[in-house]
Amino acid sequence: MNDKKENSGFKSYLDEPGLENVILDDSQRTKFLDGETVVMEAQKVLMYTPLTEGIKKTRGVLTVTTFKLSFASAEETDPANCYQQNFLLGVNDVCLSLIDSIYQNGDKKKKLVPGHNISGKVKELLIVCKNMKYFEFSFILSSKDSGKNIANALLHHVYPKRHQLLFAYDCKEPHDDRAIFKEARLFHTIQDWEKELQRTGCQNWRLSQVNRDFQTSPLLFEVFIVPQSVTDGIIIEAVEKFRNRFCPLWVWGTAKGAALVRMADLLPTITDRTEENKLLEHIRKSHPEKKPPHIIDLSTPNPKEIQSSYLKLRDLCTPDTPSKFKQQDFKFYALLDSTKWLNHVATCLSKAVEAAKKIDKENCTVVLQEGDGQDLNCVVSSLTQIILDSHFRTKYGFQSLIQKDWVMLGHPFANRLGHILSKKLEQSPVFLLFLDCVWQLIQQYPTAFQISDTYLTTLWDSAHISLFETFLFNCHHQRILATMGSLGPQIVLRSIWDWREQFYDRDIALFCNPLYDDSFKGTLDPSPKLYNLEVWGQCYFRWISDLEIRKGGKPQIDLFTRYLVSEIMHIHFNLDLSNGKLSGKMNRNKDEYMDLIQKVNSFYPFSHNNALVNNPINNVLLTGDTLDSQSILNLNNE
Repeated sequence: MNDKKENSGFKSYLDEPGLENVILDDSQRTKFLDGETVVMEAQKVLMYTPLTEGIKKTRGVLTVTTFKLSFASAEETDPANCYQQNFLLGVNDVCLSLIDSIYQNGDKKKKLVPGHNISGKVKELLIVCKNMKYFEFSFILSSKDSGKNIANALLHHVYPKRHQLLFAYDCKEPHDDRAIFKEARLFHTIQDWEKELQRTGCQNWRLSQVNRDFQTSPLLFEVFIVPQSVTDGIIIEAVEKFRNRFCPLWVWGTAKGAALVRMADLLPTITDRTEENKLLEHIRKSHPEKKPPHIIDLSTPNPKEIQSSYLKLRDLCTPDTPSKFKQQDFKFYALLDSTKWLNHVATCLSKAVEAAKKIDKENCTVVLQEGDGQDLNCVVSSLTQIILDSHFRTKYGFQSLIQKDWVMLGHPFANRLGHILSKKLEQSPVFLLFLDCVWQLIQQYPTAFQISDTYLTTLWDSAHISLFETFLFNCHHQRILATMGSLGPQIVLRSIWDWREQFYDRDIALFCNPLYDDSFKGTLDPSPKLYNLEVWGQCYFRWISDLEIRKGGKPQIDLFTRYLVSEIMHIHFNLDLSNGKLSGKMNRNKDEYMDLIQKVNSFYPFSHNNALVNNPINNVLLTGDTLDSQSILNLNNE
């Protein structure tokens, strides 16, 4: 068969089973959360495996709820323990907030416009998600208006026009937030900021509560850390001159007196930079050696450029036909270069390296300045702290860093992640750009981070789940108003850092790096050059089955390392130090576990094509609480 016929797009339905409704047992039916309601349901829907042009398809029930799009099939079995399992979402479920674009497939591919109802027949739908996952559904066997009804339900509920329409306001699931505090410092209180100032040992800076009740700047937190010489009156007068009322604020520092400061640009209408220069002079005086601060301009890439680059990258990672995949594969690196995505990664890393060297090598305060102060400022500030401070390379420290520099200092997550549909809001995956930069650092320093590739990928997925407040708002003030019921229904705040609300311990254990060396406290010296950067394959390519290495790839190395950790731990905890002998038996079957590990595919734990079925590999090799504190490199140092 020649390529032309193979890629013609023809699908045959003559061999389909009968037209009776799909019968599901309890384990196969869509699970609903308390407060979640069904909007639309379609029977006898066909789901196609990507890039197979209809060769492999599954028949089932497609449901749109107020929380997710769900496909349930009686033809699929659940391969327990061979992939990441989310309590909130099934294997073929996707949160509505994660859906990016909806296309009507047929003779021509047509992008559907949010807010516009479809009146004609819909035979096929293509759903493209913000994490590069995509689904293709056919309604050829369904009742007459099933495709149209599902499409209209998605167009209405995927793109809400008001924040109060997000599922977090309707969810009635029980919640216990006591576990959060061991996972991250939330920086919700003045005490948290005071502890951070004390932890760094940075002197000549003070905590100001001039923004109490968000009177000074509603987009920032209630606590400002400013030079000791700056009075509250100076702050009140100065913020009027800055965009978003974001005057220079301390975010990190050293015991030698060098600080990392963030600020926005002056308002476009202000040409006199006197107020800005006055504050910079106070920052200079706060340095023990009275060194003038080094200012780094972060005007590029801006959110619009990042979004444009991301859309090109997404198109490259979501080929919807084999012919398109082959065309892109033939000139992949040229297409990748044209997206400019890695150029943006390199730029952010270069700025962070510049800032880190100024602080570390020259003991100089660095001021990061950008437009509104809440996009690239978050990226470069966080990267700089990761490079300089080993605390932020631990899971607890990393999550605390995101709370401090992103959540509490007002990165507009609701706008940038596209939670709300509005022409006035600018969607842009600035947070993904940051995570990609962190992933690059992990590749260059694989033993310096406690967090793993899988953790970063999962964090990007979870950022779009409209249940957790961490990435749901534009600023903390909005979060406070929502808890008070001022924006609509009173919301229950659920932090993303309580990972046990989503995953089993065996999945959480994969968030930790078994090669982490907690004795390394030094500064990183990464190369930001483009030729030293890689493509984050696990995050971007995991849904393209043709790119998956069957029974091979990096996950096998990771699991084998974890197996070694478990063996060393077993010896460590059962060794009688008095006589140097084991007090317990080595009862592990090495050959059996090696056989299991060798069946894992390269996109584990996100691929569902793994050969592992009903084998408790994770239960044997992975224990989350243990790997949080232990690694193969530090076990023998105790």
